[in-house]
Amino acid sequence: MDNASLKYIKSSYEKYNDIIDCFGINVIQSRIDQIYEEMRAFLTTYGFEKDVRIDLAAITHAVMDYFTDIRRLKEYQKIEHANQAKIKAYETFWLLKRHPLSVIRDIEDDKYTFINEKFLLMRLSSFLMADKVSKPIIDEQRKVFDNFLGVLLYNLKYRDCSAQAIELMILAFEAGKIFG
Repeated sequence: MDNASLKYIKSSYEKYNDIIDCFGINVIQSRIDQIYEEMRAFLTTYGFEKDVRIDLAAITHAVMDYFTDIRRLKEYQKIEHANQAKIKAYETFWLLKRHPLSVIRDIEDDKYTFINEKFLLMRLSSFLMADKVSKPIIDEQRKVFDNFLGVLLYNLKYRDCSAQAIELMILAFEAGKIFG
């Protein structure tokens, strides 16, 4: 990726200089690049790259909104670092709000419907299962997990999901691992 998003950040977010000063332009650019690459990989994996466009400006807005919220959260809670659940929840919330993936041509197939929500579901499930990669999921657990993913996708599609609600879902999933 070129420096277009870096220039965009500087021109669009002059009023957010304090956010840039707080986190650093390299950290912000790195987060934008990371999300862009995750989206590109998602589209390539599912063969969507010819029909879906990644809106870099929307990613940039989502990332800047994310860092703005994280800064407020850190100031309010008087913490130095946000935990991983908060980070993933706030990223998910802002990506869900900004919808950086868009279908670029008319297609009768509904596989592209809710493309942003499907990407976020993949991203969240990867995060939730990161430490379970080498452990197989047995049939009964698979049914429970698939049901969980179905409910999560439904909520991403049709419900207003606040960052706090997403964080609670992540923490509840983590707590459920204790009994699994």
